Amino acid sequence: MKERIALAVATVLTAVGIYMVPSWQGFLTDVCLQAAVFAAATIVLMHVTRFLGRRGIAIERIALALFLAGMPLVYIVRWLVFRSGAGTGWLWIELFGLIVYVALAVLGLKMSPWFLAAGIAGHGFGWDLWHYYVTATYIPHWYSIACLLADIGLGIYITARIPVWRDWQRSARA
Repeated sequence: MKERIALAVATVLTAVGIYMVPSWQGFLTDVCLQAAVFAAATIVLMHVTRFLGRRGIAIERIALALFLAGMPLVYIVRWLVFRSGAGTGWLWIELFGLIVYVALAVLGLKMSPWFLAAGIAGHGFGWDLWHYYVTATYIPHWYSIACLLADIGLGIYITARIPVWRDWQRSARA
């Protein structure tokens, strides 16, 4: 039951984030708009994998690791396209973030799903809020908050889902 509630919370938080999008114009050229759709698609995928039961568990963890590893790319692409006077120091920060979040994604697949939960929630609380408060000119304010909401929601869902993933791993080894 707690998994269903956690997924419902993740769905609502992501929907609120998508509602914050001021305009969908430029969807084909704005990675922030594309990321909003990707977050919604990830939530839909989590609903599908839950419907699939045990068959969906492996898909879930891989999809969430890809989600975590891909999040920093939004910031890097935005810097490359819309840097608006932001210096190269910002690019180095974004590249550092890519290394950190890809490492957490790999650790989340290979070692413990807690790295996925910590990485995704940490991205929201650390990366998104930091970009919002230091006013990175190349990241829209709405995106920082929308990404924070989606990250918190998925972090909650992953945390609720970890016992099921662990049971699945134990049964696969047996």
